[in-house]
Amino acid sequence: MILLGISLIALRLCLWHVHFDKTDKRDLKFLEKREAVTGMHCANDRSRWSTVVALVHHGTFAIDKIDRLRGKAGNWGTIDKVYHIDSRGTERFYSSKPPLYNLLLAAQYWLLNKTTGLNILQQPLKVIKLLTFLNQSLLFITIIVLLARIAKPLLTDKRLYALYLFAIIFGTFLSTFAVTINNHIPAALFSLLTVLLCRKLTVQPHSSVGYAYVGFSGAMAVTFELPALAFLGLIGIWCLALDYKRALLFGLPAILLTFGVYLGVNKIAHNSWRPPYAHRSDGEVVEVLSFEDGNSLIQGELPDNLDLLSESMPGMGNYRIEEHPTEGRWRIFDFSNNVRYALVRSESTYEIRTWDNWYDYEVDGRRSYWLPGEAAGVDLGEASRITYLFHIVIGHHGFFSLTPIFIFSFFAMIKQLKVSDSFWKPLAQITLAMTAVLFIFYTLRPLQDRNYGGVASGFRWMFWLVPFYCLFLAHGILRVRKSFFLLVLLLVAILFSVYSAHHAFLNPWQNPWPYHD
Repeated sequence: MILLGISLIALRLCLWHVHFDKTDKRDLKFLEKREAVTGMHCANDRSRWSTVVALVHHGTFAIDKIDRLRGKAGNWGTIDKVYHIDSRGTERFYSSKPPLYNLLLAAQYWLLNKTTGLNILQQPLKVIKLLTFLNQSLLFITIIVLLARIAKPLLTDKRLYALYLFAIIFGTFLSTFAVTINNHIPAALFSLLTVLLCRKLTVQPHSSVGYAYVGFSGAMAVTFELPALAFLGLIGIWCLALDYKRALLFGLPAILLTFGVYLGVNKIAHNSWRPPYAHRSDGEVVEVLSFEDGNSLIQGELPDNLDLLSESMPGMGNYRIEEHPTEGRWRIFDFSNNVRYALVRSESTYEIRTWDNWYDYEVDGRRSYWLPGEAAGVDLGEASRITYLFHIVIGHHGFFSLTPIFIFSFFAMIKQLKVSDSFWKPLAQITLAMTAVLFIFYTLRPLQDRNYGGVASGFRWMFWLVPFYCLFLAHGILRVRKSFFLLVLLLVAILFSVYSAHHAFLNPWQNPWPYHD
């Protein structure tokens, strides 16, 4: 069964950008040789691959040169980018993705390039498909093998075990995304490893190195999915309950070391300790102007009391005011100091703020997709939080509606809460808690973030919980095995889940089948 899953993933990897639909306008550019095929699926993975090229061939995290490539070189442009000054004070484009994973990919490509001579710009299909297989497909297979090993002692009936394998291999969105570079599968693997290491600690609670492994694995999960920080906190409580001294002496340093590397790479890449998506609003107020002085500044006239700005904005004299699509907001660029500011009109004054919105730019015709009036479709965001919650739970992007086998997992977790087991009970508590936390967290996000994860075949921000639900699916199958009616429901749920997962057979980066713009 596992070999069949590997074969299907390999087939999907090979078919993408090999098979084209002559009736699809998007494919015509490839059929007519107007654009080279690359193996990349969308702006999301192009953002990561652009950084890989920039690091290996240009020695920088900045993607300015790569982002411009089109046509015969393939499409390397992405909307998932930010614009900010580098350490030398020059404004550059960067991937909006956390840089640690991009650096790991770049290290692999550098080794591949040096040993085989393969060049990603000249042979993008070979390089991208190979590295995708190593970094996604193999990780997915590892997840499946680990899940299969845990479930085998539970499902002694070979038919039920085969049914379980079929469900977890073909019926989740991890299989869907195993053919494209993304952060969700690595996050899922490290999350699974974390709980399995905790399982080992329940048997050997005094293993010092075990706590270090848990700390490292849990912290790595956070580097791929920041909301997993809550998961790490719950894992920490579990470990503290087992042996608080070893948890603090060995687990905590492993966490801090991992986070130190993550933040250090971010500092090197962006000259900031905060990741790109933490730079989405204006900075602190550096000056407050009266309405009269603010209007003068907008009209290109420096206020008479410019000396008031000498400390907060030293040397400002040669500047440009840029219009902004948001009413009551302007960009100020100070050419004398190569510094950008935000000018914001309030009820009675104007505020000049430090520039900290890296997603706000208009450069050489490249206008940020995230500016007002630019985004379209699902990226516009869901206005109603109640509607959003409905759709991410049981609606067109529903975690349970698109993968109904998880309903059986959910009820199995509820049952495990009543069982005195040193592994399954705390895992059920953690999984249920994280499910609730994630649903609430994403529902409470601002409008621009209530976009279902953008164009993707499922609600991808919860994919890292999939291995936990797969673990409990084995218990769910055990509980329904004696009921013909429930077994039929399970079979229907499996088939439905497989359909949802493989509706986006070649390209995972498309909307779920029930969703329509």
